[in-house]
Parts: sequence; C-alpha cells; structure tokens
Amino acid sequence: MESLASNTVVASGRLPVGRLLGAGLSAAVFSAITNAFVLVIAWSVFGTIVIPPDETVTFGQVVGASVAGAVGAVLLFALISRLARRPIRAFWGVAGVGLLLSFLPIGLVGVAGPSAATLALMHVVAAATNIGILTALARKA
Repeated sequence: MESLASNTVVASGRLPVGRLLGAGLSAAVFSAITNAFVLVIAWSVFGTIVIPPDETVTFGQVVGASVAGAVGAVLLFALISRLARRPIRAFWGVAGVGLLLSFLPIGLVGVAGPSAATLALMHVVAAATNIGILTALARKA
C-alpha cells in the first residue's frame, strides 16, 4: 500500500536525482541479468529462440533491450512523478499499458511457439523488475 508521505515527496518533485539514477542503474542491471537468465533457461529447454526472419536471439540483444527498457521506465517515472498527484499509481497504470503494448510486436512479426512465450516472459520480467525497483525508490523517498 502506498503511503501519503512518499506520494507527496515524489509528486512535489523533490525526488533526489542521484537516487533516481541509482535506481535506474539497478533496474537496468537487474532486468538485463534476469532476462539473460530467462534466455539461458529457454535455450536449455527449447533450443535456440528465433525471431523472423530466422534470426537467433542473442545475449547482446537481450541486454540492450533490457537496458533500453529500464532507461525508458526511469524517464517515464521521472515525468510522472513531476506531474501526477499519485505518481506510484499513475506509473503502475502507464507501465501496465506499456507492457501490454510491448506484446504487439511479438505477434506482428510472426514469432510463435516457445520463442513467442520466451520473449513475452522476458517483457514481463523486465517490467516487474523496473516497476518494482522504481516504486520502491519512491516509497523510500
């Protein structure tokens, strides 16, 4: 449950930039590590994970996408915390919609089967990591 004090601190824009950058770095590192772990497990269970046109998903792609997602989440969280009265709730809502929209490219490019499930799981893992770390930061502020 979110507290009034943490929402007031974040909404007033007094969230320290250093803490936000630290949380963003943590989110990027943890989402990259957890998604790399998901990829390794998927490789061991299903074999290679392939996206059309027959391109194997690599660690570099997973790490790069995880870091990009974390940077986007930090920027979005910073913007929402400046504009919203209830920034944690607003961030949850926007991030949830973003997660749902992130599934569209998986289907649109024709990824199917275990590869689609693995990519979708990596999106959920990254979202959970980023949302968890950034909202924990807001509650501690």
